[in-house]
Amino acid sequence: MDPTLLVLAATALGILIGVGTTIAIVGARAAGVRRSKEMRPELPEVATAILDEVDTFAVVLDSALAPVYVNPVARQEAHLSDEELLDTEFLTRVRRVMTSGIPDTHDPDPSDPSDTVRIHIVRLQQRFVVILAEDLGEEQRVNAMRRDFIANVSHELKTPIAAIGLLAEAVQEAAADATLVRDFAKSLVKESRRLGELSRDIIQLSEAQSTLRPEDRESVSLIDLVRAEVETHRAFAEQHQVDLVVTADDSKERDAVILGRPTSLSSAVANLLSNAIRHSPEGGRVGVGMTREKNRFIVTVTDQGEGIPSEHLPRIFERFYRVDGARTRVDGGTGLGLSIARHTMRAHGGDVDVWSQLGVGSSFTLTFPLHVEKDQAKSAKRVKKAKRAVKTAVRANQTAHTNAPALSGPDHEKGPQ
Repeated sequence: MDPTLLVLAATALGILIGVGTTIAIVGARAAGVRRSKEMRPELPEVATAILDEVDTFAVVLDSALAPVYVNPVARQEAHLSDEELLDTEFLTRVRRVMTSGIPDTHDPDPSDPSDTVRIHIVRLQQRFVVILAEDLGEEQRVNAMRRDFIANVSHELKTPIAAIGLLAEAVQEAAADATLVRDFAKSLVKESRRLGELSRDIIQLSEAQSTLRPEDRESVSLIDLVRAEVETHRAFAEQHQVDLVVTADDSKERDAVILGRPTSLSSAVANLLSNAIRHSPEGGRVGVGMTREKNRFIVTVTDQGEGIPSEHLPRIFERFYRVDGARTRVDGGTGLGLSIARHTMRAHGGDVDVWSQLGVGSSFTLTFPLHVEKDQAKSAKRVKKAKRAVKTAVRANQTAHTNAPALSGPDHEKGPQ
């Protein structure tokens, strides 16, 4: 046979063998991948992409109940600990979802304060289970506060409304007795005023707890606001035979300005003033001090009352909380004033604190964050920079004079010729 044909035939046979071998290898690898996917499938990229973006704790377990994926939220917030994920009862629930495909949900027990996490277990494809956890602790706390608030409001409203109803019936029955009618009418006025104050304070508390929107903010001069409230309460102080004394340096505090809701800020100051006057003895004094510290404006209202027991101090800013409920009701307080003050101050970026000692009195401090205009801030920086430059120049000049050689010699002693 022709050698050339033999070479060509050998080459063609080699190519065929190589192609066949390659096809066999590729086919074997593809079959291996298929078997691997069947035994341990990979997580869909779409699922992991979604779980990466959701603001919920998410963990994925495989068919062996081993974690194969944890989203960013689960890495930061451990709504479920490793011990809980490995708990036998929990794993039984997971296995049940894996087998049946029916989702499992655990809702927190309202009667158990420690049980705050809602858990969803959902099957993903055939070989994976997604565990979603959401902490409802804050939501439960808000709901509990809402329930307590509604119960407290209902209780507080029930008393004056019932009293007004009974007094109205008494007036009707005693229509022929002018003296009794006058007495009942006085009580009606008192109860109706109490009902009005309670309604007003509930509205103010609702406003104080609402979000302070940018369009609600106005430029408010704090020293003018405080002085206006002091003048408004002078008549009330005279009725209780209490002196109102204001201490402030108007020249320093005049430019103390805050951006906020004027009515809410006035209510916060008014509530502290009325409380201080109401709890001060006859002939006592209520002091109102105003000072400025950098970017803060501080208002302190001090009374000479009986003081607040230390065990009550942590709770006096709670809604409807009264140190002496019977006395406060007689004096006309609603139990909302301090709560209104705290919510208002925190909504404006400030706060209110209290100091009290039995037999000495109490002192409430309002801290306001001041609004500083950009132009004023730049001007202040320029002034400070100029002052530093002047001081530097003066020191340099003094140093130059100190180090300069003394003028001496015959010519200087003779003076000008």
